[in-house]
Amino acid sequence: MKSLHTIFGLLWVFMLLVGCDKMNDVQKKFASQEEQVYLGKVDSLKCVPGFGRAKIVWSIGSDPRIERTIVYWNMRKDSLVIPFHRNTPGIQKDSIIVENLPEGTSLYEFRNTNSSGESSLYSSLSVFSWGLNFAESLQGLRLRSKEFDYGRSVLKLIFSDCVEGDNVQYIEIQYSDADGTSHTLRVPRNMNSIELPNFRNGETAKFRTVFFLSDGIDTVYNDYQTVRAPQVIEECGTKLTIGNGLGNRYFEHEGSLCEWNASGDVVFYDPDGNGSFVRSRVISALAPPAYFRDFFFYDDDKYIGITRENKVDMYRLDLSAESPVLAVVKKGFGSSFNMPSFIPARGFFYSLDKGVLRVWYANNNATWNSGNGSTVTKEFKFNRYALFNYSSLLVIDSNGYLWELPITTSGYLIAKNKIGQGWSRFQRLVTVGNKLLAIDENGDFWKFDFDVDHYWIVD
Repeated sequence: MKSLHTIFGLLWVFMLLVGCDKMNDVQKKFASQEEQVYLGKVDSLKCVPGFGRAKIVWSIGSDPRIERTIVYWNMRKDSLVIPFHRNTPGIQKDSIIVENLPEGTSLYEFRNTNSSGESSLYSSLSVFSWGLNFAESLQGLRLRSKEFDYGRSVLKLIFSDCVEGDNVQYIEIQYSDADGTSHTLRVPRNMNSIELPNFRNGETAKFRTVFFLSDGIDTVYNDYQTVRAPQVIEECGTKLTIGNGLGNRYFEHEGSLCEWNASGDVVFYDPDGNGSFVRSRVISALAPPAYFRDFFFYDDDKYIGITRENKVDMYRLDLSAESPVLAVVKKGFGSSFNMPSFIPARGFFYSLDKGVLRVWYANNNATWNSGNGSTVTKEFKFNRYALFNYSSLLVIDSNGYLWELPITTSGYLIAKNKIGQGWSRFQRLVTVGNKLLAIDENGDFWKFDFDVDHYWIVD
């Protein structure tokens, strides 16, 4: 047993001696190397964004050995060497503007070096640059109205007003006049309209909003929008022998012209293929005026009636039967509709009372959607109007000018464009598809194959 203990003791001493030898080898290895000394690293990095570029600012400490800063990007596949010239013994600022940057964020790394092979640890920064996507997200100015003065060859553009904090500097407009001379104009933020003289009908101009953000180095501009002066058409319209005068209510039903008369009859006029309409069907006493104050086609197979008690009814008209049936969807699903005028659309209809235009969202099952009765404008000072292609309100002002008011899918007004003159001879407007029917003081119908991109001179 004693000899066994002796053997284990000798073995332990041997292992200890071997371990010490290995430790000495490691110490000798590192003792033979010089201590690694790093230069002072790039500090206080900051990015100031620009349009397609960025300014990077940083600080260099008091280390006198620093001779240059190397900037790396693209996973260190690309680099740029910036010589460093010390001007002060303390902390010194340095900077660079990086051009041709993609929009968004890129990673940049920085390292100080010198000619002796010494270097600093890496510093990194996310560098951000602006582009068109960012500019489009800003609150740019929109075109509110386009007025073409045919006699003066002037296109007047009216823009929305600036608001505090929108960073708008000006609107840039480019166009070529009738003599072929190119113009670049600026509309400062404290103005919202400009006239483009010597402007040809049918020609275009383009504009964009220019911004300057206080935390950047560049102006930022969104993409150009194009505006076109309407092409002039001089036409008196084609006279049609349809309808029975100004006293009746006219509306469109799936490509047909409908007339609701004083007897409560609904008369259908269908296109005849020759640009006119022919009387195709009469539904007698369908909507008695003793009960209805207004009556019009709404959507699908649904009609809306405004009763003498100022309630809203919805009906379904079945034209497939030999004797058409006006079935009740729901009576009185709206009340207090005492407005004097209504303009039918699809998915909504307007009410008009003393210049206040409101929008009403009725579902085809006689229920209402949210936003019901919202005010579209309080300045609708027109008494001659029609909805064209469910996308624009056409109105005639007191001077006989025809205007287009484009609308959103929810019925709100987008802009206002002057598109005609001489329309004072017409008392009512009706649209069927792309046909505009204008009724004169004698109750005669005049047809126009209409396009809102033209300027219609009808006198």
